[in-house]
Amino acid sequence: MLSIWQRRSVFALFMVATAALFGLEGYLIWSMINGFSQGAAVSTVINTGVLAGCGLIFKKMVEQNFLNREVLPIDRLHRMTTERSAIVDQSLKGQSHFEITKSLITNTLQFAEQTLSGWVPGTHLEFCVFIDAEQPLLFSYYDSQHDTVARSMASRKTNPKFYVEKGYEVTKLLRAPSSHPTIIPDTHAGQSSYQFTTDEQRRQIRSTLLLSLDLEAPIAMVVSSNEKNAFDRDNKELMSFLRYVGSMIRCDLMHGNFVAEVRQHNPGIFLEAGGPVVDALPAT
Repeated sequence: MLSIWQRRSVFALFMVATAALFGLEGYLIWSMINGFSQGAAVSTVINTGVLAGCGLIFKKMVEQNFLNREVLPIDRLHRMTTERSAIVDQSLKGQSHFEITKSLITNTLQFAEQTLSGWVPGTHLEFCVFIDAEQPLLFSYYDSQHDTVARSMASRKTNPKFYVEKGYEVTKLLRAPSSHPTIIPDTHAGQSSYQFTTDEQRRQIRSTLLLSLDLEAPIAMVVSSNEKNAFDRDNKELMSFLRYVGSMIRCDLMHGNFVAEVRQHNPGIFLEAGGPVVDALPAT
């Protein structure tokens, strides 16, 4: 499936070529009217045939990339469920509840990235799932480079208050969940207080959508694009898909009361009663 920019480029080039052929057709017809010649007649017939072929190609292009384009192919759903089953099977091999849950959610974020790539503007998408309101934890991460580790994770390992102290927008949502998505159309705009950890992150995050996944538990999903205005609140299909992804993530986090008992599953990544933080994040 072509990306949104590839579709626009192909469409623009095709329209330029078609316009040139129409111009040539007009010139050939004008030449015949002002003085018939066998060469002009043959050229007109050939050019008309080419235009007819362009019309068929244009029709097929519109159908494939605009009308009949599959946003969510069945084989992608099948691959995701197969991978989830394989992850769950790891519990039989001794993997902890923490590791299994993290892997399941990362798999869901990968599925979301593959689906949104080419659907929303941007060549680099980032997906984050945060939990815990007091000491926010970036529990799972995935981006268009297939990375599963964000730059800020290292800072969070040694400072559980890192995201709060840096004023990350998601921390507000974790403390006060909302049923409405928060959209920052341009993170570089003057009125935006979006926090960046590096210059590279500033380039990669131009617009962001934040979504609470539960009104009682501190769970939030953050989706970012390197293009501004990538997320349209009025795009019902897009918003429904993001809520579907969020519901899957919520189910995994709420299963076995995981999100409420995460400190028991991995106490080393939280600061308790002024104690030291132990570097106990599982390897990714």
